[in-house]
Amino acid sequence: MPFRFEWRDQSKRAISYIADGDWNWKDYHHAVRAAAFTLLSAEAPVDSVIDLRGSTRQTLPAGAAAHLRSFGRVTQARLTGRAAVIGMPAVEVEDLRDGKLITSDGCVRFVDDEAALEALLGEWAAAPPAG
Repeated sequence: MPFRFEWRDQSKRAISYIADGDWNWKDYHHAVRAAAFTLLSAEAPVDSVIDLRGSTRQTLPAGAAAHLRSFGRVTQARLTGRAAVIGMPAVEVEDLRDGKLITSDGCVRFVDDEAALEALLGEWAAAPPAG
C-alpha cells in the first residue's frame, strides 16, 4: 500500500500516516478513512503525523494546496486538528507562515527532521487542545 498508518508509540497520542513509494491523494485519504476505527482505541486526543520520507515522488501530487489543509481536518472525534508533516518536498503553499498552515479545524506544521518532530509532539502533548 502506498500509505499505511500506525501509532507513534504506546501512548496513542499521535498516529502516523506513512508514505511508501509512489502515492496519490486517493491513497492518503484511503489510509485516513481506514484509520478511523483504530482511533477509537485512543483514550487521549490524537495528533496526526504525515510522514512523507518514504515517498519516491519528487513533487506532491496535483492539488497540493487544497489537500495539505486536509492533513489537520478533524474527521473523527479523537483527532485534535493538529498535524505535523515530515519529509515534504519543497512546494509553494499559499498562507504558509513560519512553517505553519492554519486550517479551519486546527493547524498543519512542517518539520525538517525527527528531532524537530519529537519536540513538536512533546509541545503538543503538554498543551492538550481545548475542548
